[in-house]
Amino acid sequence: MIFRSSSPKPDSTADVDRRDRWMLWVDGAGGFMIIASPSVTIGGPASESEAMVSVQADLHRREASLQRQHGEYSIGAIDGTVEVGGQAVTGSVQLRSGESFVLAGTTTFAFQRPHPLSASARLTVGSRTRLRPHADGILLLDDTLVIGATDDCHIPAVHAEGTLVLVQRAGAWQCKATNGKATWQPLELGQRCDLLGVSMTMEQL
Repeated sequence: MIFRSSSPKPDSTADVDRRDRWMLWVDGAGGFMIIASPSVTIGGPASESEAMVSVQADLHRREASLQRQHGEYSIGAIDGTVEVGGQAVTGSVQLRSGESFVLAGTTTFAFQRPHPLSASARLTVGSRTRLRPHADGILLLDDTLVIGATDDCHIPAVHAEGTLVLVQRAGAWQCKATNGKATWQPLELGQRCDLLGVSMTMEQL
């Protein structure tokens, strides 16, 4: 059975801009790849120069493409195959929070939009699948990223003493606590930042 198609197949010749990627290391929570581009190509281990997300799995160099438009996300195949809900996708299909998609019949990604006030999303892979470089998850940045101890955070940090919000403005990262009194603070690349019991470091990929 073929899954619903919502738009044409993604353009396999589209340029990949890998500069919109960062790694955020959060003590006690892990490392997360942040991608700001609205178009994210996913490929296998030989795709590090051709795809934004490289997976240690038997995938084409450009297996699939995930697109963000007006806060909504869709997934479609380029040179490989995509399944959502056990059904093959032709063209592309909109992803709903809590859904998973499977590439090449073997590699599963879980898709979540955890926070109701943020259009940013999180991708995670199965325990036996590795991302290159290693990351515990992929954060698709639309507006804000939320760090905290509750389930609606993009980065769950059980030791957090409150909730933090991260934004990117004019090419620079800033963060603040959501207690109504805090002001925005710069999050300098390569420098450790400590707020509300959360220690984190941002690096450019």
